[in-house]
Amino acid sequence: MTQTADRPLAAGPHDSDDPETWDVIVVGAGPGGLTCAAYLAANGKRVLVLEANQVVGGSTQVFRRAGNKFEFDVGTHYVGECGPGGRMQTALTGLALTERINWLRQRPEGHCQIMVPGTTFQTPTGWDTYLDRLIAAFPDDEAGLRRCVSIMRTIAAGERPRRRPWALLRWGIWPITRLMAACGLSADAQAVILAENGDYTWPPHRTPVAMHAGFLHHYLQAGAYYPRGGGQVIGAHLTDVVQTHGGRVRTKARVEQILIEDGRAVGVRLRGGEEIRSEVVVSAADFKRTWADLVGEQHLTRRLRRRLANLEMTLPMFAVYVALDVDLRERDTPPLAWVWPTNDVDGYYREVAAGRCPERMPVGISCPTAKDPEGTHSAPPGYSTLELVSWAPKDHAFWSVPDGQVDGAGYGRDEHYRRLKDELTQRVLDTAELMIPDLRERMVFCEASTPITQERFTLSTDGSCYGIAPLIKNLGPFRPRVTTHIPGLFLAGGSTEHMFGINATIWGGMGTAGAVLGRDLVQEVRDGAVFVDESRLTPITEDFDPLLASKPGSLIRRPARRRPHAVAPTAG
Repeated sequence: MTQTADRPLAAGPHDSDDPETWDVIVVGAGPGGLTCAAYLAANGKRVLVLEANQVVGGSTQVFRRAGNKFEFDVGTHYVGECGPGGRMQTALTGLALTERINWLRQRPEGHCQIMVPGTTFQTPTGWDTYLDRLIAAFPDDEAGLRRCVSIMRTIAAGERPRRRPWALLRWGIWPITRLMAACGLSADAQAVILAENGDYTWPPHRTPVAMHAGFLHHYLQAGAYYPRGGGQVIGAHLTDVVQTHGGRVRTKARVEQILIEDGRAVGVRLRGGEEIRSEVVVSAADFKRTWADLVGEQHLTRRLRRRLANLEMTLPMFAVYVALDVDLRERDTPPLAWVWPTNDVDGYYREVAAGRCPERMPVGISCPTAKDPEGTHSAPPGYSTLELVSWAPKDHAFWSVPDGQVDGAGYGRDEHYRRLKDELTQRVLDTAELMIPDLRERMVFCEASTPITQERFTLSTDGSCYGIAPLIKNLGPFRPRVTTHIPGLFLAGGSTEHMFGINATIWGGMGTAGAVLGRDLVQEVRDGAVFVDESRLTPITEDFDPLLASKPGSLIRRPARRRPHAVAPTAG
């Protein structure tokens, strides 16, 4: 049963026939921005979403190659907390999308295969099983593993120990490497515990225990999931909610400035000079660029200027997209894996942070055709697709790309850039062959994406996928709030208090919408509220294509009158 918004819709200037006046403008159509827009539209706000790219979805989008024969996810590899009662289901429930965005549980017996020299480990569901498997793999480390896992589990669950609570919980602020050393863990045991930290690309010696423990908990509590049909279904269905409930989503519309008048956000200016007015602006764009470029230094507080000057971003990804002429399911190849050619996890990060890319690169391996056997676009029968991800230096000089030349595709013709891209591609393939030995001989398609590609298509600082670095000064109460010191300006996305990752940014988009409305939407949904009128959503037919549905066009159409009821291409 649908519960509509429980507040009367006040008349006002937003009911004007002027199509350039909106209640809310959302800058950026990633999962956070789209979720925020969907909740606002479903609660009677006239919302305009502006996306610089030609496809919505941010890092959840897909792209196709070889005459649409193969489809690859840009960033949707595995997601936690998607089962009944999880944050994902809660956020989607309020939008009536739980039947449209279906989450497939990945290998309950071990959702991710970890390979380090001499050890293959299956990451299970449940802290107890996790500890048992670690002890089985490293029996000589049993005492240290029991202590280390107990501390991480307690911190991740937010429990208060009965004995010496502060002595235990203080570990939360120390680096994870310090905890593992204090527990006397071997290098191999440490490597397995750290192996999946490519999901947030930050050096272990600078990662607080609370961060890594919380990351492990995200998956250990209920396993890992993947959306049926690929990551693009997320953007497609969120866009549908916005546009069937009075809002509009506009692509190829790059915001150049957030307009501030008399100290208040009043709209935006697009590249090319077009100005669009609104009562509220929500920036789901990159945190640093929101303030430094879109708002401008003259509107920043002294404290915020200092923060931006010292802000560090997580390391950017280097990705290789591969298609094989074999169905890897027939080999029982795991749908998700992290392969490390050495057990020195922290050492690799130190090299990359110093602007060097070691010869032997760690690789995360994601196989969409194994995760979603019924997926309609990943690959034809008898083929498989792989997304191979690692990380690399962020500096433009490393890539031979002059500052200010990321916008266009010209850098892709630079000889040094192309040679380096090819070299790193071969290194990634070398590591992937540790799990799939005949990868090169079965390979029928291969294309790579660099940090420069990510920066170009998502406009993220340093090409970072995960936003600001997970240092203690950027976690918990110190993380940027969705409300700002500028009236009418709110934030969404992975660098806010709700954290990064698909689950967190969707949850955070719901939180930002609640802040705009001045309501606790989470509690309302938990109490049974469903704000979307499901009968207004676009019917799903057999030929539904999430990618086509995620290209709503670049022209603004007149907003619908309220009713009384409530990246993308990788070449480069």
